[in-house]
Amino acid sequence: MCSVTGVLILDPSTYLDVESKLSSILIKAEDRGRDSFGIVSINVDGSVNQVKSLGRPSKNQEKLKGIVSEKTRVIVANNRAEPTTEFVRFKTEKDIQPFVGNRFVITHNGIIANDMEIEKKYEINRTTKIDSAIIPPFLEKKWDGSLEGLRNSLKELKGSYALVIGDRLKPDRIFLAQNFKPIYMAYDFKLRAIFFTSLDDYFDVQPFDEVNVRKLEPYSVVEVSNKKEFRTLSLYDKPKRRALVIASGGLDSTVAATKMVKDGYQVTLLHFNYHHKAEEREREATRKIASYLNVDLIEVNTDVFTLIGESPLLKAGGEIVKERKGEEGAEFAHEWVPARNSIFFTVAMAIAEARGYDTLVSGINLEEAGAYPDNEMEFVRMFQRLSPYAVGPNKRVDIVMPVGNLVKHEIVKLGLDIGAPLHLTWSCYEGGEKHCGRCGPCYMRKTAFEINGVKDPIEYQD
Repeated sequence: MCSVTGVLILDPSTYLDVESKLSSILIKAEDRGRDSFGIVSINVDGSVNQVKSLGRPSKNQEKLKGIVSEKTRVIVANNRAEPTTEFVRFKTEKDIQPFVGNRFVITHNGIIANDMEIEKKYEINRTTKIDSAIIPPFLEKKWDGSLEGLRNSLKELKGSYALVIGDRLKPDRIFLAQNFKPIYMAYDFKLRAIFFTSLDDYFDVQPFDEVNVRKLEPYSVVEVSNKKEFRTLSLYDKPKRRALVIASGGLDSTVAATKMVKDGYQVTLLHFNYHHKAEEREREATRKIASYLNVDLIEVNTDVFTLIGESPLLKAGGEIVKERKGEEGAEFAHEWVPARNSIFFTVAMAIAEARGYDTLVSGINLEEAGAYPDNEMEFVRMFQRLSPYAVGPNKRVDIVMPVGNLVKHEIVKLGLDIGAPLHLTWSCYEGGEKHCGRCGPCYMRKTAFEINGVKDPIEYQD
């Protein structure tokens, strides 16, 4: 396993500062690679200079100097942590990344599981058993040098990878490719250079530095030119448009589910019974909604929250807040259940992966985000970023929030517009015969229908 690093130099006059920053990155990257390191610079004429060494960059700093010059346009580098499965007792330079081919210079983080099959298929003779060494000769037989061609070629590799690729025929650009292995990009305005490496911490960017840092998207191939052209293609296959909707039986998830159906998705509702006060009412509502929408339903029974602690929302908890006609209960998280949405999302993601759903849908919305941290749009966005690292290799589960940017009265309006079965929904925190009319959700629901000038189709005790 390794840290991969690359540099695309836009202004050759800054080469000494670029070399200094590169050295800093490689030293910081020792936590992902301590056995050996290598640097290959590609010059404007396609020639290369390289240095490779055993041990840590911090213990061999003199070797980090002089590899970059005014002629350098692209740099490819590697810090290696040698996997147990590829241990080489007596290492030589041929065992150290980056690997230099006739055309391509490549540094790789990850594991290539089918390297021996590729070696046999393409009649490649490696001088080392390191799996990464198969990539340059493989690509030189398979890849035409285009971004589209790189995407197609990588489909033949099995395993994990983050690749930084220099093309000796095109030293004005650099290629990146990754599945779930990370690559970060930093454009340094002062140095007029673009840096790439495995973790953003290695850039050591301070708050007011003139550096723009971004994470490259998992499962993508990227081409960056010295004209600051940025092209990217996805490695994912076309989505199947199968959606798993986390459904409570309330307004938000019901409108979200209806919208997904209207948008042409094959929808399944996922409902959690977790010993909360309205469990029976929500279960009944969700079943009726699934029948009305003519979609499948999965129910999960769990008592995990009984181990976490008391919450007024749970059957063993205290009283639901019903102050100020429900306004107080709507504007503060009195009924907080620790990590509830995190647990729901994690279980839902596992079910989605196992059963072939490519989209996970939440009824999280803008209004309840004011009271509940796990209803904030940022919560969903962070889970979406986590998703490629939480599912298996080459799997895809996108997380969407169709009503995430709406407040309650806008959700009701959308539901009315698209024909959502609002009359079947259950919003109350209590589990009585009718909605209590005084808790936070009841207050918001009644007010939302009033704003729309429409009579709420359900009945209230109050």
